[in-house]
Amino acid sequence: MALRLPASVVALLLLASPCFGQRLPGNVKPEHYDIGVEPNLAAATFGASVRITVALARPSTTVVLNAAEIEFDSATITAAGRTQPARVSLDPATEQATLTVPRAIPAGPAVIAITYRGILNDQLRGLYLSKANNRRYAVTQLEATDARRMFPSFDEPAFKATFSLTATIDVGDHAISNGAVVSDTPGPAAGKHTVVFDTTPKMSTYLVALAVGDFECSAASVDGTPLRVCATPDKKAQTSFALEVAQDLLRYFNQYYAIEYPFKKLDIVAVPDFAAGAMENTAAIFYRETLLLADPRSASVQLRKDIAGVLAHEIAHQWFGNLVTMQWWDDLWLNEGFATWMQSKPLRALKPEWHPELDEVQSNQKAMTLDSLPSARPIRSKATTPAQILELFDAIAYEKGAAVLRMIEAWVGEEEFRTGVNAYIDRFKYGNARAEDFWAALTKSTGKPVDRVMKAFVDQPGVPLVDAAIRCAATRGTATIAQERAPAPAGAAAASRPVWSIPVCVRAPAGKGSCEVVGPAPAALPLDSCPPWVMANAGARGYYRVLYPPALLRSLAKDVNALTPAERISLLADEWALVRAGRHDVEVFLDLAEGFRAERTAAVLGTLAGAVTSIVSLTTDASRPAYRAWLSGLLRPALQEIGWTPSTDDTDEARELRATLAGTLGGTARDPEVIGRAREVVLADLAKPGTVEPTLLNAVVPVAARSGDASLYDQYLARSKAATDPDDRYRFLYGLTSFSDPALVRRTMDLTLGPDVRSQDAGGLVAALLGNRDARPLAWQLLQERWDAFQKKTGGFGGYASAITALSSFCDARTLAEVKQFFAARKIPEAERTLQQSTERISACAALASQQSPKLAAWLKLPPD
Repeated sequence: MALRLPASVVALLLLASPCFGQRLPGNVKPEHYDIGVEPNLAAATFGASVRITVALARPSTTVVLNAAEIEFDSATITAAGRTQPARVSLDPATEQATLTVPRAIPAGPAVIAITYRGILNDQLRGLYLSKANNRRYAVTQLEATDARRMFPSFDEPAFKATFSLTATIDVGDHAISNGAVVSDTPGPAAGKHTVVFDTTPKMSTYLVALAVGDFECSAASVDGTPLRVCATPDKKAQTSFALEVAQDLLRYFNQYYAIEYPFKKLDIVAVPDFAAGAMENTAAIFYRETLLLADPRSASVQLRKDIAGVLAHEIAHQWFGNLVTMQWWDDLWLNEGFATWMQSKPLRALKPEWHPELDEVQSNQKAMTLDSLPSARPIRSKATTPAQILELFDAIAYEKGAAVLRMIEAWVGEEEFRTGVNAYIDRFKYGNARAEDFWAALTKSTGKPVDRVMKAFVDQPGVPLVDAAIRCAATRGTATIAQERAPAPAGAAAASRPVWSIPVCVRAPAGKGSCEVVGPAPAALPLDSCPPWVMANAGARGYYRVLYPPALLRSLAKDVNALTPAERISLLADEWALVRAGRHDVEVFLDLAEGFRAERTAAVLGTLAGAVTSIVSLTTDASRPAYRAWLSGLLRPALQEIGWTPSTDDTDEARELRATLAGTLGGTARDPEVIGRAREVVLADLAKPGTVEPTLLNAVVPVAARSGDASLYDQYLARSKAATDPDDRYRFLYGLTSFSDPALVRRTMDLTLGPDVRSQDAGGLVAALLGNRDARPLAWQLLQERWDAFQKKTGGFGGYASAITALSSFCDARTLAEVKQFFAARKIPEAERTLQQSTERISACAALASQQSPKLAAWLKLPPD
């Protein structure tokens, strides 16, 4: 699943409580489901039946399975030639149903038959109602624990079974599911037709899929596998880019894996309302429209990269997650970390000009930022309740899981790693696995202690900090390496002191470098000479931060162009993290930033832009103008060099560089010249859509809105409503959140909670409002006033988590107290960890501002207050 819900670990305290009643007993195992469903789109209900072939390990008069928000009409259990009616007892708290029969069901095979009814809910979970084009659709989203809302089931990942699904739907509608259509016949009632789908291979319940509506598809074939990309009729023309990319990806994966694509067909479907970014349902992947549909002639670079990346992630899941599935949700990273690791592999081969290897380094930084909090959870974390499970879908499962895999791959070698991966998939195909199963396969295939290294990273929280130094004797040198846990943000409580076995790779200016597994004892890596510096995360593949002594850091700062772009990103991110943790002062980072005046790599400047934007929180009213003037001086020459007007032979890299510079200069530095030019550019495209290169337009739409008036706001809103391209629609819809006039901020909140904004988008829009520095205080006030309406609109899936995350953009003790007081009286079970993380970050920022604001002013050569 592409959704990432930021999280921390306050909910781990709940795990000591006796909540194991949420798990099924395990005496009954499903083997096959026959599901029949008839959605009534007009009434937003559905009628259904299910026959589950099961095996009992021992005799019993009861069968416990999962069910939520469905009404049972009848239930029977047949075994040993006897059919018995079953009494149904529902437990809404545990989302379980107990079927009880008068006489014991013998051990062995049995068939459970149930007829039932349900609702097509508006919460974007289970089998739910979606709306577009003045009509209704029925769509599923069953991960993590919502299959039970569509059909009574053994809704745990280890209970794999085969599935046969039949859908009775309105004439004129189509149905898409995991299997190919094997028959489509009229009836049984007038105005209906019945679609029967092929039986699936063994899979988990959360991977069952159904979409009903007037979808239309573009088709192709890859290595004999039928491939379709589908959308509502008005958007079919926007499926061509995704279809082309999906073909390339499937060919790549068929070559990488020893097992070719393991299912009979692949459908990729854009649905109008979808809570997740995308969902890897077996052979029927569902997406938000904005992450799949595009006009390739006008799509921004970022949109094309997003579509390709999410396609790669979800198709990779067909092996990691679908063919081989984690045993339980505590090993979710075996699904999500693997797919995140794999998604950039084909892009490096197919689209090297996008530099996906630099996106990987930035992804590592996202994980380390979260993982450095005192409350950071391990990759493998206990979870039993649906809310606890949902909170596992965070940067630890996705980005940290992938980062650890990349580090191991770089250490053992790509081919050796690939051999281990394929052995693991072959061993556990159509079954379930644990983390130990994976690292055992790698240890065997590589002959290296992968199990020892991975266990520490998977089962311990936190980021290692590597202390690197150079010792010289005569003309030879030694790089000395020691480890500790990376420090938490300033003002945070002390965290535990775990120990890792870390594959550390070191290189000097002219050397090839060497790698060594560093344990508790310091290590010494020989160097060919006595160099002025060493890069202690060569290639930036390691999941650790590096602390350099001042002299070595100064040498690195003078010679940053000798580092690869990936290493430059790592260096910048590490130093900013050390400032946040109070280990270095802000002057050290700003001195380093000065060394990047000649930088022209978009991803590196993007990392720098993130840090210098955060530093605004350390300014005061007195120092802010001087800081913004320094930032303008740092970046303006690069924008002047590349220019505002794209060239016909611009690369995607050049487009991204221009956008990064314009966005940072206009949004963070508040450079008057850039703001004025941004407004001119936006007005030109509003007058004639398509005038401005879309990657630049993405960057300047929020810049122009900062001081925009009601007239400009109305133009943004009208453009968003009129757009047929999802990229353009969301560009201007989210642009509304950048206006700062209080009346316009209120309008945006009204719009967000009103009928014209989809529930899938409400959380992101409020988060964007909170991210607007000028609108933030009012946005927080409005969120408090309208919390109930906001929570209701974002639904039970936890869509409000993004807004909780955005609260971390505050940087003062007063707001911290308000946040704690407000949520003390409100339950947010799917975002408890996220709230803890946000309060930790606010507290840390406030402490950092207190420490560093005077030092920032001194570095800017301002007189003391």
